[in-house]
Amino acid sequence: MAEAKADSARRRTKATGGAPAGGRTASARRDSTTRKTDAAEARTGLTARLRLPSAIQRRQEWITLVVRVALAAILGIAGYAKFSEPPALQKTAVSAYQILPKGMVTPVALGLPVLEMVLAAMILLGFATRVMAICVGLLFIVFIAGIISVAARGLSINCGCFGGGGTVSKGQTHYLREVFRDLGFLALAAWLMVFSRGKLALDRVLGLYTT
Repeated sequence: MAEAKADSARRRTKATGGAPAGGRTASARRDSTTRKTDAAEARTGLTARLRLPSAIQRRQEWITLVVRVALAAILGIAGYAKFSEPPALQKTAVSAYQILPKGMVTPVALGLPVLEMVLAAMILLGFATRVMAICVGLLFIVFIAGIISVAARGLSINCGCFGGGGTVSKGQTHYLREVFRDLGFLALAAWLMVFSRGKLALDRVLGLYTT
């Protein structure tokens, strides 16, 4: 009987490559932990490489909250200013750029204010913060490109970024100021792209942080 048990044990040892079951389990756990650690480090990526001063690092999540509120206010004010205007004025502001075909002027003129207000709400709530920040950043890049295009073609318009818009006299254009203003807004969006983790965010409640 004892010989049969010993023979059975030897066969199990050979089948598992000589490692006891407990050892295999511990090894599997170590491998799993290593893979998870590697994945976390890969996700951290740029955030880990950016070294903030210690004073800022300690307050980073609060700074992110302030940036979220500021960016949401900018988008919300800009969107509502356009949304509250008559549709004809919204269309005039978009068509003044002379970039879009006529068939796209109305959808863009009416849809842009809604998009800005939706993005403002998502940023303020801290929902999918990094994704929303990327969308906002792309939007500001489009705005900046539009202003530069108008200036390069010698057109004289009000950008209509916060309502209004349409043709103005040459002395009433402020293209350089508007470009630098939008670059500042783009910098706020860039902060959220890199440092998306912040206080009072739905991302924290829903576990949506990626870093």
